[in-house]
Amino acid sequence: MNGPTNEKYVFDTNTVIGFIDKKFLSLPLGERFISVITEMELLAFPSITPEIEGEILNFLNAATIIPLTDEVKHEAIHLRREGIPRPKLPDAIVAASAVVLDAMLVSADEKLNKLNWPGLKTTSIK
Repeated sequence: MNGPTNEKYVFDTNTVIGFIDKKFLSLPLGERFISVITEMELLAFPSITPEIEGEILNFLNAATIIPLTDEVKHEAIHLRREGIPRPKLPDAIVAASAVVLDAMLVSADEKLNKLNWPGLKTTSIK
């Protein structure tokens, strides 16, 4: 899956895991962003091996980490309260990060891709 290099993409946790596990051979080209929530989820797996941790860190180092700013926090709160379908809090934060950045959210999560929210642009990866 390739896209224009001037596009911005926010990758959710399952997308990064799928890429590292070689389930996805490529990801869209462009500016890559990761929510701080995704960073935490990726590095918090209890059975993570040093090799996988290294691959995750390489991926993270090639992306910009989006902090939990007030703007992201407030967008996530509204999204969690009113989004259809109602996302889990980590998904709401990742989606809110994409909205605030005006970036495309890349996910393999069908529920997240079906999320109806103003300003949210999603693309599925399989």
